[in-house]
Formats: sequence, structure tokens, C-alpha cells
Amino acid sequence: MTQNVFIGLAAFLLAFWFVFKKKASGEKPRGREIWFRFPKFVIGFVVASLVVSLLLAEPTAKALTGITGSIRGWWFTMAFLCIGLDTRFKDLLAMGRGKPAVAFLIAQAFNIGWTLLIAYLLFGGVLFKVPNF
Repeated sequence: MTQNVFIGLAAFLLAFWFVFKKKASGEKPRGREIWFRFPKFVIGFVVASLVVSLLLAEPTAKALTGITGSIRGWWFTMAFLCIGLDTRFKDLLAMGRGKPAVAFLIAQAFNIGWTLLIAYLLFGGVLFKVPNF
């Protein structure tokens, strides 16, 4: 869940970085290009989260998530499987002398470390007392 919470921020920051990265042609980028590069599914994700969290009564939200629970895991798995099927590591290594592949590996290492740290702080008894069951 920690990774999912930050996906919108990460997508925005990546879109921002790629838009304002210095271009070889010296052409000045327009801020409007952020909108074109930004993955629009993030907006739907945020809106759906806000609706379920803030606008639906708790019993209704629980009923809704109960109904969709069996299929959610499959759709989530299929989405990431399809992303993985589209990844061509050979092309990443060939591009820019392998810089995209190195960036991918660094980002994954950072993501794993960050996720482990957050999980440890939240569930390891550091920030909150671990409940006794």
C-alpha cells in the first residue's frame, strides 16, 4: 500500500523532470507539456480513493470493497503483468549507453529500501505498539 500511495506523486515528479530536463536543441519546454506526459489514470485513482474514503458511509464502503475484493487482486496482478510484458530490457540497455537501465535499477533499489523502511516503522513496533492477538 505504501508504494500505491506515492504513485501519483512519483508520476507527477517524473513528468515534471522529463519536461524541464534540458533539451539538446536548447528549446525551452512549456509547462503545459506536463499534462501531456502525466499518466491520467493517477487522477482516476485519486478521485476513486477520495470518494470511497470521504463520501461513502463506512458500511457502504465496506460493502463495495467486499463485492470487488475477489476481482481486485486479479486486475491488479494483470495490470502489472502487462506492464512487465511490455518492458524490453534489451532496448533499455541499448538506449543512451544503458543509462535508462541503470536508472531503472536505482529506482527499484530506492523503492525497495523506502518500502522496507516504512513497513518497519509502521509494523515493527517503532511508531506504534504492536497489538497482542
